[in-house]
Amino acid sequence: MTPAELLALAARSCVDAAALLRDVHVDVSSKGTYDQVSSADLAVESFLRSALVAGAPDSAVVGEELGSATAPVTWYVDPIDGTRNFVRGIPLSCISVAAAVDGVLVAGCVLDPFRDELFTAAVGVPFSVRSGGLVIPPSAGPRPLVLTDIPLPGSPYTGEMELLGSLLEIADVRRVYSTALSLAWVAAGRADAVANIGVFPWDVAAGAVLVREAGGRYVEVADNAFAAGRGEIVDWLVSHVKGIVS
Repeated sequence: MTPAELLALAARSCVDAAALLRDVHVDVSSKGTYDQVSSADLAVESFLRSALVAGAPDSAVVGEELGSATAPVTWYVDPIDGTRNFVRGIPLSCISVAAAVDGVLVAGCVLDPFRDELFTAAVGVPFSVRSGGLVIPPSAGPRPLVLTDIPLPGSPYTGEMELLGSLLEIADVRRVYSTALSLAWVAAGRADAVANIGVFPWDVAAGAVLVREAGGRYVEVADNAFAAGRGEIVDWLVSHVKGIVS
């Protein structure tokens, strides 16, 4: 399958999966001191796994809730990125699906079910937004806008407050707690950067494709690098945020 075909399958599957959210009864359980999983997460991921593998036979899925496998075509699935927002009724969450071919990300789709917005891009397919709601063309402000989840609840990392303080000195900062949605908004020009740590492949795969195909850059910083050299990483992030408006 071509990247365009993989994207079409991802987008169609996300839209169909979102329909489940209208009827699912949301039960919530803990999967850690600070993390949660809902019945909606499980239902959506189960649906996506079936739809994606049926549409692309012999493909495999790396998902947040139901395990991982790899194949020449691998899907990265986050059924609800921003579960803690979702279960509280806060409309800051999304469905995220990306496709990789031989380990290279080639297509990404992020669906915001609350605003009925579908963000898509693939190799050879320009970034686009299909919206069913009010869309205001973004305009640049006097300071860059940075989206983040830090500080993380119960975080094992040190240096988060240092990073947050440094960013606040030079930027407007919003704490979103949905990395995939934040990256989609950057691709759409609504924010200038996302700065997060402690993320997993399913959190960022689709958003990384969207940002890349929209003309931006996605840069991965390993967690252990943040812990070991947070001063240098803080300086690097701050300098790049400054560079957005230089």
